[in-house]
Amino acid sequence: MFLKNFSLFALVGLLHINLWSASNEVLYNSCRFCHGEKGEVTYLGKVEPIKRLDKTSLIVLLQSYKKGEIDQMGLGKLMQAQIANFSDADIEQLSQYIASF
Repeated sequence: MFLKNFSLFALVGLLHINLWSASNEVLYNSCRFCHGEKGEVTYLGKVEPIKRLDKTSLIVLLQSYKKGEIDQMGLGKLMQAQIANFSDADIEQLSQYIASF
């Protein structure tokens, strides 16, 4: 019985890790066009590559864009639309993912 429960627990753990990894990619899909595969693109010759930012800076920026509090380089509305449906947890997860580049 213990081995059966442990196997089920291990399988659920592996599925959770795989889903978490997949969700990072899904979250980043809306960023990829402007910022590149790994956050390396200088967008429109204005926006520095986001891979240079740390997790905390990314969280602050993304939350500020989502709330409509900032409009850096006239891109506030675009960014706000891109992350409108992101939860705070999504923003934190996305920021961690980008910071890992």
